[in-house]
Amino acid sequence: MNSPLKQLLVSMMVLSGAAFAADGQWVKTRGVVRFMVEGPLDDVIGETRQSSGVLTFSPETWSKGTGAIAVDLASIRTGIDQRDKDMRVEFLETSRFPRAVLTIDSIEKPSAPSVAAGSTVTGTVAGSFELHGVRRAVKFPVTLKLDAEGKARISGKFDVPFADYNVQRPQRLFLKLGDVAQVNFDMGFEKREEKPVASGAPAPVAVVVVAPTVAQVQPAAAKPAKPKPPRKPKPALVFTYQFKGTDAKALGEKLFHAPTTGGEGNKMTCFHCHAKSDERSGLLLKDGHTRAANSMYNAGQRPKFWGGFAATAGKAANICQKQYMLGAGLSSEQEEQLQAFIDAISPDGAPALDYTTTYRSMETLLRDPTGGDAVKGKKLADQFCMTCHLDGRVGPVWAPGLYEPDWVVRRVRRLEGHSNKQMPNWTIARLPDSDLRDIVTYLTSPASAAPVFERKKDAEGAKGGSR
Repeated sequence: MNSPLKQLLVSMMVLSGAAFAADGQWVKTRGVVRFMVEGPLDDVIGETRQSSGVLTFSPETWSKGTGAIAVDLASIRTGIDQRDKDMRVEFLETSRFPRAVLTIDSIEKPSAPSVAAGSTVTGTVAGSFELHGVRRAVKFPVTLKLDAEGKARISGKFDVPFADYNVQRPQRLFLKLGDVAQVNFDMGFEKREEKPVASGAPAPVAVVVVAPTVAQVQPAAAKPAKPKPPRKPKPALVFTYQFKGTDAKALGEKLFHAPTTGGEGNKMTCFHCHAKSDERSGLLLKDGHTRAANSMYNAGQRPKFWGGFAATAGKAANICQKQYMLGAGLSSEQEEQLQAFIDAISPDGAPALDYTTTYRSMETLLRDPTGGDAVKGKKLADQFCMTCHLDGRVGPVWAPGLYEPDWVVRRVRRLEGHSNKQMPNWTIARLPDSDLRDIVTYLTSPASAAPVFERKKDAEGAKGGSR
């Protein structure tokens, strides 16, 4: 094997997990790849954790490193099974082009010549991206973080114009979305040890060599001639602040209403799931919506939170931030401020919550999910769903005819198989089965809207697609 090809094979395994050390291969151990495509109402987001990759570099000269990552395109999920099938068969044609491959040839404009344990460096990737039988040169910013244990974390994002990769712009199956996919990745690596493994010790991380299938690298995709006009602002939830000033409780209330309390790309706030008013007179609030979770009013003196996983409201907020708000955890100061706010709206003692209904809600699918009242379901959807889904406020706008009944139930109850990490669990205590049945009937009934997907059941198999 000639040396350029050998180097290319080694370099095809980037972006996903390795333990830092002097020089050698860093193998992916974990990571996620996402894409986002703009839509007329809201964005479509796909995600996969099925990828393989390897980097070859030295921390002392990290910008000279090479590598690559291959993504299994058939494993990408957007949350709607039929749309995913269409995406594989008609859009990405995964039977012919099963993988996308990102290669890294070098790092330009490094923020530092070397990277030490516990530090972060940035630069610009110079490499190529292969998709749908086309391979083009790419450049995009990348961040590399080396933790105290010598494990590497790499993240970056870049645009993929469909036309530049001979991919027809999605229309029916994606409801006339945009013509550019924004791809981002966040992956961890560990250093592959070459020394012999001691008896009883865990085996070293396996190296999976990945290579592009297209030899010719075309020039980078041309930039769009005009930027797209900004979207109309999405309507925010109406609320008033109870506390003013800069003390802990006032700052905590600001965190309670701020999407920036979460991570990058987060739209959720604590207020989307939790009220801050007294619900003893009923779950329907003055804004016409019912929240998915219990009010924080009088919650400060509960003896436990999150079914016993958190001892304080501040610690519970930390779990919520990681579970639903795309975050990596709150700071201790943020925990204290949220705790101070919740304590300030908790005049009475409070017993521990009974979490039995929460767990029961995640046990089984809804019986006869389409046997409800579609007219009643539309009104109930306004009450239970529009805190987040009104005009794309946080989640996408409801589109009757797009969904599958069991998919809606899995998302609402957070049953096994659901894929929306930000969707809160609606328990049977707050959204009874009878009301959920009416909502599902409204969203999936032909009387509400004609089904978006009307294809033969064997269409995917006929075109050679696979799940």
